[in-house]
Amino acid sequence: ISLQPPMSNARKEIIMQAFRKLDKSGDGVVTIEDLREVYNAKHHPKYQNGDWTEDQVFRAFLDNFDSPYDKDGKVTTEEFMNYYAGVSASIDTDVYFIIMMKNAWKL
Repeated sequence: ISLQPPMSNARKEIIMQAFRKLDKSGDGVVTIEDLREVYNAKHHPKYQNGDWTEDQVFRAFLDNFDSPYDKDGKVTTEEFMNYYAGVSASIDTDVYFIIMMKNAWKL
């Protein structure tokens, strides 16, 4: 049960744009393989100091969005949308939310 207010269609659309950018294979699931094409793990501080491998960087990135009850290293559209529903709840206006998403994902 979600306690967040429902998101506007404008917010849902920008979230889906970000998801589609990540989902290189277009199968509706973001995986480590998809991320390899859009995210450079070598810039991550934990990779640079030798704590993590590239795969660990990708996995940590995916775990941000992955359902807390089913950490499988794959992020579905639903999980991605749920993550951003939480973010959305703390941002008052659609305009600000959309600007934040565009900046974060270079949309």
